Amino acid sequence: MKKFAIVVLTALVAVSCLKRNDLTNYAVPAKILTFGVEGQLTVTIDAQLQKVHVLMPAYSDLTKLTVTAFSVTDGVSCEPEISVGEVLDLTEPLEVMLSNEDVYVWTIDASTKEPRSGVQLYNMNFDSWTQEGKAWYAYGADATAEQKAVWGNANKTITDMGKDSNCVPETEFVAVEGEGKKALKLTTNLLDFWILKKLAAGSIFNGRLGDINFTTFNADLYWGIPFSDRPFALDGYACYKPATINQAEDPYKDKMGQMDTGHVFVLLTDWAEPFKVNPPATLVDFDNDPAIIGYGKLVFDHEMSEYEHFTLKIDYRNDRTPKYIVIVASSSSLGDYFTGGDGSILYLDEFSFLYK
Repeated sequence: MKKFAIVVLTALVAVSCLKRNDLTNYAVPAKILTFGVEGQLTVTIDAQLQKVHVLMPAYSDLTKLTVTAFSVTDGVSCEPEISVGEVLDLTEPLEVMLSNEDVYVWTIDASTKEPRSGVQLYNMNFDSWTQEGKAWYAYGADATAEQKAVWGNANKTITDMGKDSNCVPETEFVAVEGEGKKALKLTTNLLDFWILKKLAAGSIFNGRLGDINFTTFNADLYWGIPFSDRPFALDGYACYKPATINQAEDPYKDKMGQMDTGHVFVLLTDWAEPFKVNPPATLVDFDNDPAIIGYGKLVFDHEMSEYEHFTLKIDYRNDRTPKYIVIVASSSSLGDYFTGGDGSILYLDEFSFLYK
């Protein structure tokens, strides 16, 4: 009798196991098999921890990651549903429930690669200034000759004509508070020379001022200082206070009465030497100059009550190594054409290059 009971029990266990294995996916762990997003560096899928981790390039926007691949174990349902082409916000881990006969909770998260360090320019925070006569210059009293050549402006020309500098340090209204902190203030002025009126936009650039024609007020500007790195973006703070355009020359006379705009742009090039600009006759062809390696531009087109943070991405056109860099900022975008609003002001502060 005892032997018979053991045989019956064994048979029941065998039948039970047979039925259990016949159920589709029963006892088969539900897994995420593949996952990918646009622009990823790496994706790690850990079945033991039930976790997917995505590593993105430095400064990637984790709120907008486009799914390029996603698959799970056959016959498994997924909540929430994820499909290729969907945009996910992975600033916080996303919890995903995979279900067959059991429920498996997976997490998908993302992080950005630690940015690398790279070359910065002298006085990018605009804390150092020197005044010579009435002209202000963006370098400290102890600056070397090389440092003095980093930031150019037209102050000497303007002050030689008896007017005030329009590229000056700002000590009260700064983006970052602290002892000795300063900002850059660019102001557009309408210069009145008896029977002649000319607009002078406040501007600053990497390079130096050359000769000026006091009849036409055209000046030679030598754009570019040596630079061989490839930053991802220019980071900084800006506050723009535009005036109505009240001075305009061809081909922008139709801009009269419109609100002024300011701008900042970055050029990386392999010019053979600094580029001689003589606006408006000689300007850089931003679209077609074959020596341009990278370019990024930001236009300020609205009134600001306080500093706004910006990250100006540089778009690279090829993989060549730069020889020169030019940052140019102006309180009137059309200042090269003597067009703008008298009294437009652009404050800039705490520039830095970001590197991936």
